[in-house]
Amino acid sequence: MNEDGPFLGRNWQRGKVLRYLKTGQGQKLQLVWFLRERHYERFFEPIRCLFQADENEMGFGFSIMSLCCLLIETIACYRLGWPSSSARELRQLEASPHNLNVPSLEFKLTGPFDSKDFSSEKAFISFFDEPQHRVHFPDLVGKGQEFYKSIRCGLLHQAQTKDGWRIRISGKCYDDGPDEKSINRYVFAPALQNCFDSFLQQLENVEWDDPLWLSVRKKIWWLAATS
Repeated sequence: MNEDGPFLGRNWQRGKVLRYLKTGQGQKLQLVWFLRERHYERFFEPIRCLFQADENEMGFGFSIMSLCCLLIETIACYRLGWPSSSARELRQLEASPHNLNVPSLEFKLTGPFDSKDFSSEKAFISFFDEPQHRVHFPDLVGKGQEFYKSIRCGLLHQAQTKDGWRIRISGKCYDDGPDEKSINRYVFAPALQNCFDSFLQQLENVEWDDPLWLSVRKKIWWLAATS
């Protein structure tokens, strides 16, 4: 069995990620590159393939927006320092310590974990209200809860959008019209990619002990611990 464990991304085994995490400031850019490769491989490359696929007249909107919803929740958890957006799972992680040969006290989870404070809904609200994201989604500020219920939960639980929200192939990124609310996946997905790239650029520019890095380091450690 390979002691470096499973791959967390292309060319990124768990042991390699943990060594960079333990080294600290000197490997900050390496960890940024890890995040880029992991999420481009798992989200943006599949979205690109859907955009370029044959017989794409209808745009594969549900598939594209489902991937976008997964990534929105992921980015929010990095910023918030949440190993999970599920309070139930956080309680389970707190009760089951992980030892990965790195200083774990800084990543220790401290409860209580209340579903009112830790939830997927809270992650979406936080994402669209985050100041650094507003430039990419100005019309969705304050709309995180609606987006969560009508797009994310609709697609996840019922394979359709709800409450008059639609996924379109034209128009603005978000359009709050008189008869419906619509998301243009051809605008939304590239905006999300730009948002993610800006997040990585922010990580490059701030110091290792910046609150943002403290949150991201916790998320990365638990990502490795639970893989």
